[in-house]
Amino acid sequence: MKKLAAVLVIVIMASIAYAGNNETPKTLAEQFIAAVNAKSKEKQKATIHPQCFTDLSQVQKEYLEETLARDFRKTIPEKRTVKVTKLDGGTLPFGDMVVWPLKPTHRLEIEFSTGENSSSNIIRFIAKDKDQWFFIVPMINKENLKKYEEKKKPQQ
Repeated sequence: MKKLAAVLVIVIMASIAYAGNNETPKTLAEQFIAAVNAKSKEKQKATIHPQCFTDLSQVQKEYLEETLARDFRKTIPEKRTVKVTKLDGGTLPFGDMVVWPLKPTHRLEIEFSTGENSSSNIIRFIAKDKDQWFFIVPMINKENLKKYEEKKKPQQ
């Protein structure tokens, strides 16, 4: 009985974490912006579909962590533009350089000024799953993952 109760608690907690409050692309963008500005990995990961984290090798986990950490280099100001564009149903972004855990359906772009004559864009690919919007983070393909792994090896 205790095992059943423990399993139910885990399922309920996972459902709560999965549900989030990203019911529109705009709310997803706002969650992401809040996570970036708070420099919160946990909040950042809550905006990403759980499937993007499954069945990853140690090298893939390291690559993903490095990729996600880049978001924290910036602070996104209040004055910004969020734009969502539907992808044409054809070729996925980045061709065969990456593997998508889920097929993205839209492109989300956050644009903001970083100075008097400069601006920055953050572009992510998103999809809706079970009435919630998520970022879909691709993994580099096997060939590029090998190159990454070689680059990470200490020089001998």
